[in-house]
Amino acid sequence: METKNESSGSKIDWLMKKVNYGATYKGLITFTLVWEFVIILFLSTFSEPIELILGQPLLPIVLDSDPVEKAGRLIMVYHSLAVPFLAICTYFGLEIMNVREKFKSRIKWPLFIGSILASASGMAFAYIFPDGWILHGLYLVGLSLCFYAGIMLLLGVFPTKSFPERKDGQSVLLGQSAMTLLALCILLSVILGGAIGSFFGNGMIPLLAEYFLRPYDHVKYAEIFVDAIKAHLHIMLALVDVIILLIVYRYTVPDQKGKWYRISMILVMPGMLIMSIGSWAVTFNSVISFPFDMHYLIYVGSAILVTVGIILAFTGWNKASKAVLGDDYESASWLSRSKAVITGAPVKFALYFQFIWVNFVMTFGGIFLALSLRGPTDPEGASPLVKVFDSILSFRDGPLAVETTVARGHWHVLATLSAVILLLLLIDMVDIQGAARKVMAWLLFAGSVLAFGFALIYLYAPHLDQVWANASDQLAMYPDGVKEYWATNAFWLPLVLDFGILLITVALIVFCVHQLIQIIKGRKDVKEWPE
Repeated sequence: METKNESSGSKIDWLMKKVNYGATYKGLITFTLVWEFVIILFLSTFSEPIELILGQPLLPIVLDSDPVEKAGRLIMVYHSLAVPFLAICTYFGLEIMNVREKFKSRIKWPLFIGSILASASGMAFAYIFPDGWILHGLYLVGLSLCFYAGIMLLLGVFPTKSFPERKDGQSVLLGQSAMTLLALCILLSVILGGAIGSFFGNGMIPLLAEYFLRPYDHVKYAEIFVDAIKAHLHIMLALVDVIILLIVYRYTVPDQKGKWYRISMILVMPGMLIMSIGSWAVTFNSVISFPFDMHYLIYVGSAILVTVGIILAFTGWNKASKAVLGDDYESASWLSRSKAVITGAPVKFALYFQFIWVNFVMTFGGIFLALSLRGPTDPEGASPLVKVFDSILSFRDGPLAVETTVARGHWHVLATLSAVILLLLLIDMVDIQGAARKVMAWLLFAGSVLAFGFALIYLYAPHLDQVWANASDQLAMYPDGVKEYWATNAFWLPLVLDFGILLITVALIVFCVHQLIQIIKGRKDVKEWPE
């Protein structure tokens, strides 16, 4: 018969095992993922859909409608979601990539504490205690801890003659060099944002990049500040996706062997460096006369990285097909190999699909927008084809509401798609099996197709509508902008978009519930306290 002391000891042992799991990289990823979900749930309680359905917000939060206050809140939301997301990417890197053992704890714990502190204090400052400037100070402390973790990461991955260990046929040095260069580019990009932010340290004077799409007479900021914030926003999100690209590639090719892995690692380094230099240089457009538009560097770097992403997608599908078919792979037709991935490995199919899908819903649309911002040239004597091209692409002559919606929306699509990739990777890493695995895979696949596909239509279709596009400003037809356009022309389209987001959210809920059950049952315990 079990004694009282034995029962108490077993309960403590059970609890410590749960704490142990929470201290592993997978545990930290899961916790931070749930934390992100909690923030989203908090925001949804006073979101517009809730107010439309219930007539009032669930939480009694009254928001100031002043544009400056609104901009400040949005900046805090962006950082409160982005910093923990970057932490999740780093935990994946610590789990998968080569990092010196003595640096792992110096990276993990400052990053975990800093990301949660920055996120929690930032959200509290923005929505609960807007006058509690001590929260803003804690927010900066959290960001500082994360920056320290970034420096430790750079030191922890820096390659030397003895680190990492090389084996015959491996491209270890290439992969390690790519990770080192990425860490350096991220730190420099963070410094860019922090340096500009320090000029506003005496008061909350927020600056949202999408508020400065077109020049106007009453700009209160130096142009270099505006360009720097635009550069910081775009390069940070782009580099986060380079992290994801490297992590998924290393997960897909753990032995770091093969021609395509070597080619990809050779390409990814100049790709991220060219893109970063182009973004940083955009900051100084107003003070330096460059020989050409620095955006062209961004296009070149992005094109190289897109190529690597496509190589990764086909590499991943090929390996998944081999795993499903086994000895029958060599004799199977191309159709049979593709079917094997779709039916036999739905998580891997959905995971690598995103690296192709992102080009249609974000990359091509972003290039389309960037090219169009020059406005119609219509030079004297231009060919009819040039005139037609310019009339279609001239965003700058159309309503500001369209340009603002696209500028804000296209990077939201990229950020959400990046989150879908990491969730699919985590599902595969923790080796979830059974019905839950298939349900999550197909929910995330269908959700990404519906949400991002219809988001593309939502963003760009008003511009291609000639009646709408020829309006002189956003007040010419629909005072409430793009939302009113779709309410008048196709009210169902935003609903389909929202339904796709709902499917992604349901998949996240299924994952969280499944992991909670697994942790309680003890199937995901670890035996020793991690570093």
